[in-house]
Amino acid sequence: MNWRTFSAVTAAMLIVPWGTYVARANPEISEENLTMQLSQMKHDKRGSRGRGMERLMQQLNLTPEQSEQIKAIKEQSKTETQALMQQMQTSRQEMRSLLASDSSPEQLRDRHQAVQNLHQELGTNRFETMLEIREVLTPEQRTQMAELIEQRREKFK
Repeated sequence: MNWRTFSAVTAAMLIVPWGTYVARANPEISEENLTMQLSQMKHDKRGSRGRGMERLMQQLNLTPEQSEQIKAIKEQSKTETQALMQQMQTSRQEMRSLLASDSSPEQLRDRHQAVQNLHQELGTNRFETMLEIREVLTPEQRTQMAELIEQRREKFK
């Protein structure tokens, strides 16, 4: 068993009983409610990252046409990302159920691989969105954006 698989299984074995304990200790916290709260926390994180991207775009002095094009690209990406996130959440729930059952290691490996594939697909979706936005920018704006990103990266080191 490789280190990643071992870590994932160990983490799941620790998280599942804790989640069960919390749910039993506090009956008004349902699995759906807990999932919604976690999803909102993740959304909040992405939202702050999105605000950073908005500030970055403002600094590039986009034309109204560029702004509209980028807005459309981001909306399309958001729709795709939400669908993938829902699939990943379902796969993770299935994996937790398999961990708690008498499932074979092969079934767990298959579900783990499905989660990993969805994670990779999300990363590819982010990259493709970045490429689409990049095509909207002028060469000067691309250079300026790279400089702004580097400044931001240095700021958070």
